[in-house]
Amino acid sequence: MAQAQTQQTSGSTTGSAINRDEAIRRTTRILRQLYHRERRWLGSRTAEQTALLTQQGQLSLSEQLHYGELAFMLLHLKPCAIIDYQGDRSQLHDYITRVIVPTLRDLNTLGALDIAGGDCTNSSDACYPRRFRLVCSRIEGQLASPEVPSWTGAYVLYDEIWPESVAWAKEHLLDSTKTTVSEDELAHGLDYPGSIPKTPEDMRTVVPVSYLGRMKCENGEWMSDRWECLTSFVVLERELPQIAIHRIRYQQIQMFDIEMQVNMDTSMLEFPVQ
Repeated sequence: MAQAQTQQTSGSTTGSAINRDEAIRRTTRILRQLYHRERRWLGSRTAEQTALLTQQGQLSLSEQLHYGELAFMLLHLKPCAIIDYQGDRSQLHDYITRVIVPTLRDLNTLGALDIAGGDCTNSSDACYPRRFRLVCSRIEGQLASPEVPSWTGAYVLYDEIWPESVAWAKEHLLDSTKTTVSEDELAHGLDYPGSIPKTPEDMRTVVPVSYLGRMKCENGEWMSDRWECLTSFVVLERELPQIAIHRIRYQQIQMFDIEMQVNMDTSMLEFPVQ
């Protein structure tokens, strides 16, 4: 299988130690830089390129940001993340090169450091700081899922130090002999708590869910005057109680100065939404 890895580890700092607060501070700074890179890249698109990325205006530009997905991976919440512009994958290579590669270089330098007092690398739950080594690889095989006719040309982000992450990515997305990936398999690897509708009855109970976020500058001011999409998925109405637990875990993103709120297209809530 031809696998285009866009970022490997920078291991020259292995053996150095850093305390927890400093690790979080440095990570937050890198995520801020990622946000700025994403915004600059999106702002550099022509009107035609923007129309393709947003699928002729059906999506907002804030739905094209990936800093939230990467932060959730760092927190040991999402084993993997998919980076994709289904509206125009011809722009993906430039985005990966200009935005993701320099970010992973900075993060992996940090992820190679030892954490003073020990870290939670082997934890089965959310944790940070920890050791990590993020890799971004292109999906080369002729892969499809029930909702997406082709994943070829999209990129998967995984963590080589997290066994579940690397195993899932290589088995389900990067194996060029595999032609299909189920929605349940995707939900597991991407840590989506819900499921897509499989029956007409399910179709009537679909609830779109978005985790929206805003990041703070170092001076405490907001980097954006609006809420932007960190991640999104759908659940069925009967699965709403699962979202309460999932939301609490994902709100740990606040340690990176990212405030999060939940947006649902439903009035039947199990918890208040602010």
